[in-house]
Amino acid sequence: MRFLFHHAGALLPSVLGRWACWLWFRSRRFPESAAGARAVEAARRETLTVGPARVAVYRWGRGPVVWFVHGWSGCGSQVAAFVAPLQAAGFQVLAPDLPGHGRSSGHSTNILECARVLQRLQQHAGIPDAVITHSFGGMVLAYALNHGVHTRRAVCFCPPADARFLVDGFARTLDMHERVVANLCRRLERRFEHDFWDNISTVSNARRLEVPALLIHDEDDRSVPWQQSERIAAAWRGARFLKTRGLGHGRILRNADTVAAAVHFIAQR
Repeated sequence: MRFLFHHAGALLPSVLGRWACWLWFRSRRFPESAAGARAVEAARRETLTVGPARVAVYRWGRGPVVWFVHGWSGCGSQVAAFVAPLQAAGFQVLAPDLPGHGRSSGHSTNILECARVLQRLQQHAGIPDAVITHSFGGMVLAYALNHGVHTRRAVCFCPPADARFLVDGFARTLDMHERVVANLCRRLERRFEHDFWDNISTVSNARRLEVPALLIHDEDDRSVPWQQSERIAAAWRGARFLKTRGLGHGRILRNADTVAAAVHFIAQR
């Protein structure tokens, strides 16, 4: 695949750009962790219909609701380490599997479809007291908060700052020729219109928010560099930025100190 994208890209940019666009929206399901599987077994489960997607939703506990919005190729059960501490603090936890992820239907999705899931979740379960996100979930939340979704507080782990960073990483992974990358970008712009790059940029959306936020990012994150969160925090009025070390992109959701910091921030009045 890398050979084709790089060496044939100069000759067939449109053909390979179409393939790249298909891959861009394609989601992947990874095996669930043992802790996540146990959390799901203990949850109350329901299914929401959002457009053509059937979205799996998990609930734990009673009280004011805290959502968890996972990242690309993640799942709702990644909230496992937060469930007991949030319940002890008096909160109910609600986590969906986004379309094409976990136990939800489909094999692809995009930020607008994921934002519609949050809009539908708010109609179904009411305005959340707080929202915790991971990675791409932070980009979804920032967009959704500018399109009808509300919350009192937000905690974002490792969010990407904008779509150009995602496209650049995607292109490097597949070693795409520059003509294929340009073709992919044009396809994304035509598909979403309305200034695609600025419209879904976390930084741009954060500039219009006044929701208190805590951004937590690890300096050893190899998937999304910590400077991405620093940029978002600078744009998000009143946001706090916490940098950790040695936790990477995934373990940060299971670390006792980062979980405690998130729960403490959410519980503040």
